[in-house]
Amino acid sequence: MATIGDFDPLNSTVPATKIEITVSCRNLLDMDTFSKSDPVVVLYIQGLGTKEWREFGRTEVIDNTLNPDFVRKFVLDFFFEEKQNLRFDVYNVDTRSSNLSKHLLL
Repeated sequence: MATIGDFDPLNSTVPATKIEITVSCRNLLDMDTFSKSDPVVVLYIQGLGTKEWREFGRTEVIDNTLNPDFVRKFVLDFFFEEKQNLRFDVYNVDTRSSNLSKHLLL
């Protein structure tokens, strides 16, 4: 984690630090017939000055739960005084495919 001593005002345009985001969900929809949903969370970041969303990362898939506490953490740069849009999409994973169109958006 960055400290105040890590900030060099001569070599930085915007003060920034690293943040760590932990994700959990509660009361997800149960989309599976014979078991509970198998959720994964996909984090998207919106580009500065654009409306385009870029995939930043994914959590692990947790089988058969509607209340997952994900282990994977997202570590990203936080820029002070700047608006940073994040979007978290939760999918029910039904196949081993990494293609999100093969899974149901919860």
